[in-house]
Amino acid sequence: MIYNTYKSKDSLNLIEEVFELKIANSDLPFQSRVIPRGNHSIAYTFKGLHKITVGDKIYKAKNLIITGQTKKSYFLNIDQETECIGIIFHPTTLYKLTKLDVSTLNNKHLPLSEFSKALDNTLISFFNKMLSGENSLKALEELIKEQPLEINNHTENVDRALAIINQNGGQISINNLLEKIPVSQKTLETKFKQMVGLTPKKYARLYRFCLLIKKYNEKKLKFKDLVEMHNFHDSSHFTKEFKYFMNQSPKAYFKNESEFIKKYLK
Repeated sequence: MIYNTYKSKDSLNLIEEVFELKIANSDLPFQSRVIPRGNHSIAYTFKGLHKITVGDKIYKAKNLIITGQTKKSYFLNIDQETECIGIIFHPTTLYKLTKLDVSTLNNKHLPLSEFSKALDNTLISFFNKMLSGENSLKALEELIKEQPLEINNHTENVDRALAIINQNGGQISINNLLEKIPVSQKTLETKFKQMVGLTPKKYARLYRFCLLIKKYNEKKLKFKDLVEMHNFHDSSHFTKEFKYFMNQSPKAYFKNESEFIKKYLK
C-alpha cells in the first residue's frame, strides 16, 4: 500500500491536503477502517473499484466521488489493484464552493455530480489529467481559488469557531465558544451544521478523539497520559467514546492497528 499526502500551506485555507492511494496486487484483499476527520473529501479513482461500507449501506466508489461527514468509522474494501488521488477540504470549503447544505451528504459517498454538477464539471477535467504529487496540490489550489466562493459573516463566524475548537484541541464548551463569537447558540449550531455537516459539539468531540489517536500513533506520549491530557474522566469514559467513533473497543483496535489509519492521520 502506498498512501502519500501533500499538505497545503495556502493562506486561503481551502484545501488541507492532497492524497494519493495505490493498492498493488500483493496488498489484496485490502480492508481498513477509516476514522472520520471532520472534513469532506473528493476522490478520483481512475483504476480499480473501492467498496465503502457505512453501517449496512455499501457504496461503490469509482471515478469522481464526494465523501460527506461521518460520525463513526466506516470500512474501505478493495479487491483489485487500484490507484486514486483526492482532496481533503477545509471543513467549510465545500459549502463555500457550492452554497449547498453539506449536511445532506452525511454518511454518504456519492458521485460528485449528484451533489453539485457545477463542481463536478470544474474538477473532472483536472482529474482526467491524473496529475500527482506536489504539482497536483499546486494546480488544485489554483483551480479552487479561481472559483467564486460564498464568503459572508456566517462563513467567517463558522471558520472562527472551527479555529477556536482546533486551537483548544476540541476541549471547549459551547458556552465558552459563544463568548468568543457574537451570535446566538441556535444560529451558530444551524450555520455550523449547514457549512460543516456536524454541530460544533460533535465536531469538537471528533477533533479531540482524532487528535488523541494521532498523538498515540506518533508515540509522543504513553496512552494513559494522552487520555488524561485530553480530559477524559476515566478509562471507561474513553472506552465509551472510542466505541462511539470506532464501533469497536480500544483493545480490539490496538490489537490489530491499521497502517492505513496511521498514514491517514499523519
